[in-house]
Amino acid sequence: MAEEMTEQQIAMQEKKNSGTAWTRNKKFDKNGYLVVKDLWDPEELYHPVPELRGQLNYWDKNPQNFNHVPVENQVEGSVSRYWHPQYREIHSGIRKKLEKEIGRKLYNTYYYDRYYFPGQALTKHADRDACEISVTIHISTNLPDNLKDWAVKIKTPDTYTDKKKTAILVPGEERSCVLNPGDGMVYKGCERPHWRDPMPGTPKGKKSKKLFGKAPQEEQYYHQIFFHYVLQDGQRAHCAWDRAR
Repeated sequence: MAEEMTEQQIAMQEKKNSGTAWTRNKKFDKNGYLVVKDLWDPEELYHPVPELRGQLNYWDKNPQNFNHVPVENQVEGSVSRYWHPQYREIHSGIRKKLEKEIGRKLYNTYYYDRYYFPGQALTKHADRDACEISVTIHISTNLPDNLKDWAVKIKTPDTYTDKKKTAILVPGEERSCVLNPGDGMVYKGCERPHWRDPMPGTPKGKKSKKLFGKAPQEEQYYHQIFFHYVLQDGQRAHCAWDRAR
């Protein structure tokens, strides 16, 4: 497992990075995030739960070509797939949509999707430089209706007493965003702390109904994808095509 960030480390990174990724969307800059409804067709993003657990790293357009790391580094017991060929062109398609939302040009960096299972949580953290402008899109879940609204949480910016950020005048707020399949939360990954509380559900739930006409899954899950970008004329432009294949 990756070493968790302490609250002090998160606060220091937030203070250092706040305001470094300005855009032409005032609401986005004020809150550090933006929910975009129906950002992409979830049926085009859908993929059944893989049999393997851990991290799968793909290196070309053939979905059979990948290496397998048994332990997922951030959310133990989950499945993460880096650079799955299904999403290569979508990565650029999403970029074009985000450019319209924020009014600035972006470079692709990297992407991955993750399958969460009941009881798993995403610890509070802020991201590395390659995640300057990021979006998380909900793809699918087979949780029952009373549990499916599993929120992603994010902290809005603090207001400081002066430009040197000497002291906090008004603390930021913790917000909860519930995403329907196809909805995306765009956020400033290096600036805004974000996390998820433990996923609801039971590890061995009843077999679910079909999704998009596909066979039902044997266990409860929640499927999310993360696309990452940097501003073309920003201070993190050197991270363009991070780990590209």
